[in-house]
Amino acid sequence: MASKDRRANSLAIVDAVTKSNPFFEIFGECRLVHRWLESKSDKSVWLLLKLLDGVFRGFSQVVFANNTFSGLFVIIGLGVADISVCAAGLLAATLATVTAWVFNQPWNLISNGLVTYNGVLVGTVTASICPPIVIATNGPAYLSWCLIGFGGIMSALVTSGMANLCKGASLPPMTVPFNLIDLLLFICLPSALTHLAPAVTAQNATMLQLNASTNESVIVLNGTIPDITRLGLDWIMVLRGSLVSMGQVYAAESIACSIIMYLGITMFSPMLSIALFGGSLLASVCALGLTENYGAIYSGLWGYNSALTAGAIAVTFYIPTLLSVFNAAMAIVFTAAAQRAFGLVLAPAGLPILTIPFVVTSSMFLAVTSGTGFERLVKAPDGRPPEHQRRRHKRSAIQSEACDV
Repeated sequence: MASKDRRANSLAIVDAVTKSNPFFEIFGECRLVHRWLESKSDKSVWLLLKLLDGVFRGFSQVVFANNTFSGLFVIIGLGVADISVCAAGLLAATLATVTAWVFNQPWNLISNGLVTYNGVLVGTVTASICPPIVIATNGPAYLSWCLIGFGGIMSALVTSGMANLCKGASLPPMTVPFNLIDLLLFICLPSALTHLAPAVTAQNATMLQLNASTNESVIVLNGTIPDITRLGLDWIMVLRGSLVSMGQVYAAESIACSIIMYLGITMFSPMLSIALFGGSLLASVCALGLTENYGAIYSGLWGYNSALTAGAIAVTFYIPTLLSVFNAAMAIVFTAAAQRAFGLVLAPAGLPILTIPFVVTSSMFLAVTSGTGFERLVKAPDGRPPEHQRRRHKRSAIQSEACDV
């Protein structure tokens, strides 16, 4: 009984220290910024700052982090990797946020970036894939930016619709809107370009993507990875691929970019950072048995879907327990296999796999249930950091044991 009291007191001390020191409030959900903005009016410049906070949080919500500074770190990382990709993400995210506000979406969704993160992905991924296709087919230079802006606006509406559709299944919309929008874009774009440049065929319009894939099951998002299938196994490069998978979530390959992003995500939750890296590492190791193109592994293309799967299942939508980690490990292996399968189907058509393996796998594994006990699968009741969820779960278990005694 004394040990239970000590555990309960230690948990209470952690919460008290966190609340009493404003410095700690820039971590986790960055409540310091939230409270400061909530105290301001919804007019003029304050409204713009509130919407900007939603944009920043949207960049970090892509990887399940809800923190203003985490989003800022992600933006800085993208700027280090590719300034045009960063600008495209900001454009699409801003238009998505404004669209959600115009359509009077729930303010808590706007302020927490939950209507924005799909727009971020539409912007960054489209900026990585679309311009080379447009240039190769002599299309107008402004077309890529028009598509990014249109995709950002559309993402807010599709996200709202998907969220309502998913309520019945008690599942989040995740990145389904992003996948729908960008797949439609890349399917329709080659045909549209044949009308803008009659000398170019739809087949030629996709050739750049097909060449980039070099008989691999995934499309290289930024088109910069050469065919290096003859390279031997290098475990240091496998680790490198696991690290840059973070940047590849946003279609940017850069070690510096990924490190900056991890620093920002750690401000929200160290547990989440560990889960994201662990997921990409396990998937990269699994990929060694699924592909001969080690170049795709070394560039992080085999890790980013599984990183998202690990973040979602291990620590975000389930309260972190041993069983949630095991469930996530199985899901990561499944995600790697799904990536291979979807790549074989989509690559011949010149289409990227985007985050389809993550969506399919997470939708199934988030529906897994378990029996009673402390180390069981428990759905997280809100979007608080995993550490907070774990502490609250422990406190509840301790109180339940005390009542039983």
